[in-house]
Amino acid sequence: MSPGNLASMDGHPEFTRAVRDLVLAGERFRARAGRRRGLSPSSVTVLSTLFLDGPRGPSELAALLDITTASATELVDRLQALGHVVRRPHPRDRRRLLVELTDSGGREIEEILGSFSARVEASGDDLGPAGRVAALEFVRAVRQNLGEDEAGEGAAS
Repeated sequence: MSPGNLASMDGHPEFTRAVRDLVLAGERFRARAGRRRGLSPSSVTVLSTLFLDGPRGPSELAALLDITTASATELVDRLQALGHVVRRPHPRDRRRLLVELTDSGGREIEEILGSFSARVEASGDDLGPAGRVAALEFVRAVRQNLGEDEAGEGAAS
């Protein structure tokens, strides 16, 4: 599909392009923030997930990143070697492990998320309460639709 086809296939080409550009800007932000700290974009995603959602199992992290469990294990190994995460036994299932954020990992991701949040929130300052609610609903709808597979079925959670 050529860029021109996007405009002819969609009734809101500027909207679609703006969302695409937003996604790319977020990916670049994550890559730059990680690179400054010696972290891959996937590492930043893992640290932010652990910070925002709490401990997760390696298989949950693999599913989040859409990578194999072996690749997730290697990623966790690297983060553990940096002192950013630790593995702990699962409290209810002795066969499983949980990956937890350390103080070091928490400090790293707090800096990244703080910068990200400040930039996003500053962007919404002029919207007013109703505009922010509408923007939030739109972002949630796009996230839901992007989480669907190509057949239009919901992605596994």
